[in-house]
Amino acid sequence: MQWEYLVIERTLDSGDLGKLGAEGWELVAVVSPAHLVLHYFFKREAG
Repeated sequence: MQWEYLVIERTLDSGDLGKLGAEGWELVAVVSPAHLVLHYFFKREAG
């Protein structure tokens, strides 16, 4: 199985997360390295 990845570096609301989920993206991690912006890491099956 091959995966593709997406990283978003801004605040997302539930509508944004719902849209990404509808596109097949699965949220796998949220990191706040600078306490100012969140980094959201997503994956989905490639192809």
